[in-house]
Amino acid sequence: MSNTVGEPPPVKRPDLAGERIQDPGQAAIYLIDDNGTRRWIPDPDTYNNLFRDWYGIDKTEPTREIVLGTQISRGAYLARVSGTAPVYLIDNGQKRWVSSSAVMDKFYFTWDKVKPIDAVTLSNIPPGPDIT
Repeated sequence: MSNTVGEPPPVKRPDLAGERIQDPGQAAIYLIDDNGTRRWIPDPDTYNNLFRDWYGIDKTEPTREIVLGTQISRGAYLARVSGTAPVYLIDNGQKRWVSSSAVMDKFYFTWDKVKPIDAVTLSNIPPGPDIT
């Protein structure tokens, strides 16, 4: 999407990392990644895989002012090997380590829907950048 003439170009907003944002009256919801880009969440099922509930979505940050990053893949989910602590976001063919429980909270990720995954399957998913 291009900006209107005279509007400044979109910028990265790492200060908003973990926020979920939505323009009022629009259906699209975005997650601000820790690199400061906004990532479109493609559907309600994917949203429900990742987040605790639908509360706390910020409708005050104009989404077009934030650089658009890679879309979150349809069906993205949180996973961990049973009996281990590390949680990963499985998204776009990569695993991204969620670096702490504080980061789980910062991103409003849900503990209730972390799926068990076997160690061999997890080791075969290429790593992406950690979520910090």
